[in-house]
Amino acid sequence: MIFSGEFDHRIDSQGRVAIPVRFRDAFKPGMVLAEGYERCIDIYTLDEWERVANEITARPSTNANRRLARARFAGAFAADLDRQGRVVIPAPLREYAGVDDGAAVIGVGRYLEIWNPDRWAEERSAASEQAADIAERAAGSA
Repeated sequence: MIFSGEFDHRIDSQGRVAIPVRFRDAFKPGMVLAEGYERCIDIYTLDEWERVANEITARPSTNANRRLARARFAGAFAADLDRQGRVVIPAPLREYAGVDDGAAVIGVGRYLEIWNPDRWAEERSAASEQAADIAERAAGSA
């Protein structure tokens, strides 16, 4: 499944956020929530998390790769959807991403991201401004 779109959601008092309805089937077997690189939360299907984990663990054991593994695995949590299609975001991840009561849920291809709405607005603006240049550079290196 390709995850796309942008969704505004609330985080309830128990730290739960609803996964967009059209994506829930992909997460029924479970999911992994992890610290994203830009102070957001990544949500992976189990298959995608396994692919990411295998990619990281297959790298040589250099200092940089060990740091990458620590960053990805120490901030990762297994989770399940409840009957209403919500997932509990662990407190350390909510704190890391700065999400309290509102969240922007963003599809980014192979996984979802959860952002603080204000940070997402900034990132979205920056990404929009740079997208053409990035695409052009990528096409030139292909």
